Amino acid sequence: MIDVTVIGCGFMGRNHAHAAADHPQMNLVSVVDLDKAVAQEVAQKRETTATTDFERAVDDSEAVIVATPEPVHTEQAQTVLDRDRHLLLEKPVSVDTDEAWKLADRAAESDLATGVSFILRYDPGYAGIHQAVSSGEIGNPVSVRARRGITRSESMRIGERGHPLYYMNVHDIDAMRWAVGSDVQEVTGVEQRGELKEIDVPDAVHATLTFEDGTVGSLSGVGVLRDDTPGGITASLELVGTAGTAAVNTPGTTLTVNGTAGYDRPDLRHWPVVNNRMDGAVRRQIDSFERAIDGDDDMLASIRDGAHAQAIADAIRTAIETGEPTAVDTRN
Repeated sequence: MIDVTVIGCGFMGRNHAHAAADHPQMNLVSVVDLDKAVAQEVAQKRETTATTDFERAVDDSEAVIVATPEPVHTEQAQTVLDRDRHLLLEKPVSVDTDEAWKLADRAAESDLATGVSFILRYDPGYAGIHQAVSSGEIGNPVSVRARRGITRSESMRIGERGHPLYYMNVHDIDAMRWAVGSDVQEVTGVEQRGELKEIDVPDAVHATLTFEDGTVGSLSGVGVLRDDTPGGITASLELVGTAGTAAVNTPGTTLTVNGTAGYDRPDLRHWPVVNNRMDGAVRRQIDSFERAIDGDDDMLASIRDGAHAQAIADAIRTAIETGEPTAVDTRN
């Protein structure tokens, strides 16, 4: 059994804790949060220990899942690696691209299992697009398009941390890069502001991406969807190749519910709870983390993949601010 602790008991931390507690090869030894009451609530559900002591929790575990706010990601991740603990780090890797690259180098030099939580790589739809390209089924990539939107209330809940590029589109950036199989060379970007001015984030961002292999891409992120949007999210990825196309939409149409709470299309791919057990991409990522710790596999998304996605997001933000095409710091 692998002793695991989860740092941070917000939305994703709770999902990770649920998945780790369910896993037959993992022992969830603790959950950590600065708010002790929150940690105790999660600990009671998962039959484990609650604490506010981050460093002691790390010392008492073999593997650590960091799901805290991104301003402390780099510092906490470095502490985990300093203590020779395996690391699964929530996105984005850092708020500073230089620090993200340093952490990526540090992780690559270690013999520990490390990865960043890009759960779209564990989503059958997104993985299917990656497979369609890598197998040659749809030929060489020509164009890729990704979009993602969340509700206004979700944007307000996240607050100033909810910039579309970093809170949601960083997933799409990684998915585009993974699907195409090439790094991004240059970007352009525009944004619209107004509805979310009280938290100082854009209502919408749009970007173009030029990949090193010549593929062209477009990316959009919107944070002002209606609060009654089914599933609370809209997202898609479409890739056109020289011999065909592949596409996925979120949420899907496998389950629809139209009842007293209104019409909804609940998530069945990312973190559905099926018969009281965590399922979907979150569970598959935890499976991958366990296999990587045991030396049987590598995580699908490395810390370096996280640094790449952050560098692309930063370049888009710079392009928005300057109004000029911006080169991406790939550091290959």
